[in-house]
Amino acid sequence: MTNAAYISIVAGMSERITSLRTTDEAMLYFAEQFNLLFHLDYCSVYRVSEKKDVFIRSAECKIKKKSLPLAKPENRIHLPVSILDATDKYVFINQESRPFLFGKKIEQLAAEVIVTIRRAGSVELIFYGTSFTAIEEDAFQNDTCRIFSNFFWQVEDALLIRSKINDKQKELSGHIAENNDTLFQLNEKLITYNQELQQFAYSASHDLQEPLRTIASYINLFLKSYGQTLTEEGKEYLQFASEGAQRMHHLIKDLLTYSKLDFQSEPMTHFEGNAAIRQALDNLQMSVEESNALILYPDLPVMYGNHSQIILLFQNLIDNAIKFRSKNEPLVFIDLEELTDRWEFKVKDDGIGIAQQFQQKIFGIFNRLHGRDEIQGSGLGLSICKKIVERHRGEIAVESKPGKGTTFIFSIGK
Repeated sequence: MTNAAYISIVAGMSERITSLRTTDEAMLYFAEQFNLLFHLDYCSVYRVSEKKDVFIRSAECKIKKKSLPLAKPENRIHLPVSILDATDKYVFINQESRPFLFGKKIEQLAAEVIVTIRRAGSVELIFYGTSFTAIEEDAFQNDTCRIFSNFFWQVEDALLIRSKINDKQKELSGHIAENNDTLFQLNEKLITYNQELQQFAYSASHDLQEPLRTIASYINLFLKSYGQTLTEEGKEYLQFASEGAQRMHHLIKDLLTYSKLDFQSEPMTHFEGNAAIRQALDNLQMSVEESNALILYPDLPVMYGNHSQIILLFQNLIDNAIKFRSKNEPLVFIDLEELTDRWEFKVKDDGIGIAQQFQQKIFGIFNRLHGRDEIQGSGLGLSICKKIVERHRGEIAVESKPGKGTTFIFSIGK
């Protein structure tokens, strides 16, 4: 399997796992992903016993129907020391004459796969699979299975916390008045759980960047070394792959930015508003010059907040106006009004506008109104703006009509 295929599976997991509701649902989902990674004919899941001396089968998944008979491995098995002690290795593929778990050769069996799920270095659970066809080993499998293992523990731990909270809430439903202290503690746990999920999204986005860089590097190396020998069709295929890697890079970069907003270490300070908007325009210099955009703004006051995030807020809104411009050269006008406890900004453009039924949808994560072939973007820019504004005790809204331009109205607390 190619690195791009692995990244596609892992990226799909990062979007899906937050919607899992029970440990049984999560176990079935991860078994399905295990099958996708290795194209198996059979898989089962083993958990280590309380005494940590044997692994006991806790789930079984028949992936495909086969006419060939296949014996099941034992319900209780011992893992080889070579697997238990390999703390930096997460996937083991066996295509030798003697299988890991059967103890005897099954004639039709071509390969076995074990993915270890470790906690603090010790194997706590394994995904075990078999295949009637050989499974190729490659350089990307171990990193992918490491992310797979991290995802599994994050989801299982989060679901256990959620289950405990739900059980407690049911238990205390008739005694809320007498148990305010307990309810407060449960609320604190729920806040911690949400923070853990946000941290997990940040970590997942960060881990996906390295394999993506590897894809882009190998595509460039291949083109440099063998580009002259390729047909036009071959070059076109590689161009598609390169563009896909670039889109994934921008998506992961924006997802990482979105996740980091909740963990930003930079303190709130007073800063010059003019300096912030000038920096945003410097960051957009190429887009501004290519589109011949005109950006007008008043003298901005000293503001209070996260300097980097306010720069990103202006940058995303101006970039949005340039991207969704009409046939005319884009004109962006920024207006400012001082209110009692906040500054209210209006960022107005003369672009293509937004239909009313889509005006709330645009602030959602990954919500796009146009295809990637029409306008580039990850679908996260306005989601990032909304989160920044809310972190600064403000609100953001949009006013627009198709063909008449768009005005984004947002406030920032003083």
